[in-house]
Amino acid sequence: MHVVIAGAGVGGLCLAQGLRKNGIETTVLERDPSAHARFQGLRLRIDAHGRAALSACLPDNLYELAMATANPLYMSRGIGLDEQLREIFSVRRPDGPVDPARASTVVNRKTLRQILLTGLGDSVHFDTAVVGYETGDRVRVHTGDGTTWVADVLVGADGIGSAVRGQLLPEIGLLDTGLRAIYGQMNLDQDNLSWVPPVLFGGSRPVLAPGPKTLACGIFQPQTEVGAAVRRFAPGSAIDPVHSYLKWTLVAPREVFGLDEAALFALTPARLHELALEHTIDWSPLLRRIMAESLVDEVFPLSIRVTEPGAQWSPSRVTLLGDAIHATAPVGGIGANTALRDAAALSEYLALALVDGVDPVVAIGRYESEMREYGYAAVRDSLHGSEQLFRTGPLVEGGAAR
Repeated sequence: MHVVIAGAGVGGLCLAQGLRKNGIETTVLERDPSAHARFQGLRLRIDAHGRAALSACLPDNLYELAMATANPLYMSRGIGLDEQLREIFSVRRPDGPVDPARASTVVNRKTLRQILLTGLGDSVHFDTAVVGYETGDRVRVHTGDGTTWVADVLVGADGIGSAVRGQLLPEIGLLDTGLRAIYGQMNLDQDNLSWVPPVLFGGSRPVLAPGPKTLACGIFQPQTEVGAAVRRFAPGSAIDPVHSYLKWTLVAPREVFGLDEAALFALTPARLHELALEHTIDWSPLLRRIMAESLVDEVFPLSIRVTEPGAQWSPSRVTLLGDAIHATAPVGGIGANTALRDAAALSEYLALALVDGVDPVVAIGRYESEMREYGYAAVRDSLHGSEQLFRTGPLVEGGAAR
């Protein structure tokens, strides 16, 4: 069996690792010119589902490397603050040891992606965008450079703007939540660790301000320095060092920023940084200091959209994974964990089909039935979370996205 995966994001690479672990030939086609061509985001919360998926798909040493370069396991506490850093709500967990079956961790997205690339070698092809396909006894996958790849299965893991989904399920639309975000980060060192408020450590901390505006803050502090972890678990692996940092995301309805999408995305990082400071002018001096001392060149905007959940279709040799089929709002790491869960489920079903001599379409049907149930629930959960965290109007009505 040969599987072509469109997209070398976290979900697509986790699938490639899972298939490789089960002896299935894979080819990953990624439109970006290199692994470093584009900023891929900051920290990711990995929950029990995500950790189980990584454990199932990665070789043991790479899974250990991923966990060693992550934050220590923690139990979510659920603290909310106002713009003066006063606690306004708290969902406290019982005291006691961390339960690994329910705990979460936090990874640096770039580090996790580099770990997922480890060992895949020449099976990953950058600067190779999938633009379409033809199906028959096998799948003929067409790329933008005019090349055709032939496979038994094509998996669209090519993100919210998926070309594979556009052909397979053109009826699926995108829902614009109306929310826009500005992301930034401040590297942590001994000097600023002395004044960063302790309440911001331990998990994501939402700051709820009038506007409505929400500043989501989260710390990344790996329990083992990357170089030391690589030497222990995967000597010779190409994993870049990473600073500890505090990530912040300022989220508000587009009307609050007073810019249409084209104008927002045309701003330089320096101007986006200024805009974020302008919209937090009366906030806690410590929050303002965090934002002011952030890495100006790393500030970037995001429009928050999701895929409309609910589509049904018959299985074929072409399927979808991650944001390509169930893109979520950025709440609690739901999107990344659901993509990892997809990867583990699909690799397991295809591996069983190979062993049992079953048509891969049957395996894909089983995967899709399972994935639609939890994947669409993830989209709806992220919209409910956005209603509460970002104080939007109703985004979900009667269980369906509006």
